[in-house]
Amino acid sequence: MGVNPVVKKRRAAPPPAEARELARLFAEVAIALKRSDREAPPELRKAAEGAGLGPRHAAPILTLAFEDQALSVSELSQRIGLSLATTSQLVGELSRAGLVERSEDESDRRRTLVRLPDAFRPDIQAMLEQHIAPMQRALERLSPRAREHFLEGFRVLREEVGPPPPC
Repeated sequence: MGVNPVVKKRRAAPPPAEARELARLFAEVAIALKRSDREAPPELRKAAEGAGLGPRHAAPILTLAFEDQALSVSELSQRIGLSLATTSQLVGELSRAGLVERSEDESDRRRTLVRLPDAFRPDIQAMLEQHIAPMQRALERLSPRAREHFLEGFRVLREEVGPPPPC
C-alpha cells in the first residue's frame, strides 16, 4: 500500500486543509453517532431503565456483543478504554440488571468472565447491528479499492494517535 513510514512531527505549523477537514468530519460523525435516535429493543430498554442504567453502559454491552465468547473484566476494560475499577462497577450494575452474566474463570479463579445472557443476546445483537449500520452502508458505497484505502488510512490514524491511555 501507499503508506509512508512515520513522518517526523512538525512544530507550530498550521494543519493542512485536508487535516482540518478530516478533524471536522470526524467530529461531526462522532457527534451524529452519539446523538442518533437508535433505541434499544423494548425488553432491553425495560431492563436497563428498571436498573437505572444509562448511556455509559452501552459500551460494555456492545463490546460483548462483538464477541462469541466471554471476556475477562480486564479484557473488557482495555477494549472500552476505561479503568478496571470503572469497568468492574459497570459490569456489576449490568449484572444486577440481568444484562450480563459473570462467572469465575475455571482455569484462573482470580479472573471474572463476563458474557451476554442468552435471553438478551438477540436484542443486544439487533442493537449492535443498528449501531454499526451507518458504517456498513458507508463501506458498501465505496469500491473495494477505496474501502481498502479508507480502512488503511483509518488504521494509520489510529496508529498516529497512539495507544489508549492506561486504565
